[in-house]
Amino acid sequence: MKPFHFTLESVRVVRQRHEQDAMDQYARTLLSRHQAVERLEAVQQLLKAGWQELRQLLAHGCAAASAARMQDYHRSLEKRRDECVAALGVAERRVNAAFQAMMAARREREIVDKCFTKQKARHQREQVRVEQKFLDDLAGRRSASILSWNPAGA
Repeated sequence: MKPFHFTLESVRVVRQRHEQDAMDQYARTLLSRHQAVERLEAVQQLLKAGWQELRQLLAHGCAAASAARMQDYHRSLEKRRDECVAALGVAERRVNAAFQAMMAARREREIVDKCFTKQKARHQREQVRVEQKFLDDLAGRRSASILSWNPAGA
């Protein structure tokens, strides 16, 4: 019997590697988005704590200079929060693009896998046909030799 050889094996390997690279890129973008979310949450926590501190200072009375410094600090935190929100938006777009690339790579690999399955099934059908032909020939020879050997059959 002839062993199975997939004619597009090199294409299959390249597509599998491309899909793996796309999956790795998608994982990296997910990690990047997660880090952007964590940075945003950290800035929001700082902002919340700062507002509480400012409210306490104002409730207990404070110098105008202290209140102004605290207000400037809050503006800088709000600016950082806005930057984090923008960075998160960029990270989301990158995640979406990486996901689309990963799905496209998966579809390309699945096309080659479908060709592999069809070619392997065709090979197996051909092997079954060849084996059946061999068994039929063998049975035909055996019955012919039995008939030629048996004097009663003549």
